[in-house]
Amino acid sequence: MKTILIAEDEVDIAETLQSYLEWVGYRVLLAFDGRDALHKAIEHMPDLILTDMMMPRMDGPELIQELRATPALSHIPIITMSAQSRGLELPFFRKPFELPKLVAEIQRMVGEHGSPGN
Repeated sequence: MKTILIAEDEVDIAETLQSYLEWVGYRVLLAFDGRDALHKAIEHMPDLILTDMMMPRMDGPELIQELRATPALSHIPIITMSAQSRGLELPFFRKPFELPKLVAEIQRMVGEHGSPGN
């Protein structure tokens, strides 16, 4: 089972994403700021990181910079999301977005996950 780390400071959004991604077959870890996301990435080595661009303690661009500067984490695919800012040169979803489109991008980046409800 593929693991996705979600870095999102808005609890409702994070939990909605978690529920949906678990429903379609992914294992999901949550982090509510960039610093926590970096620690969880080091500890769990997720298959993909989905990060908000604006978060406390360490924002999305800072998190991405740290991930890319850490050899053990630099290969992990990243998808960015934000209500306002653009996602650098990475796949980007402007909030609000359609969850099936996000899942299609995740599948493209890390492969199949299982079937809904499993």
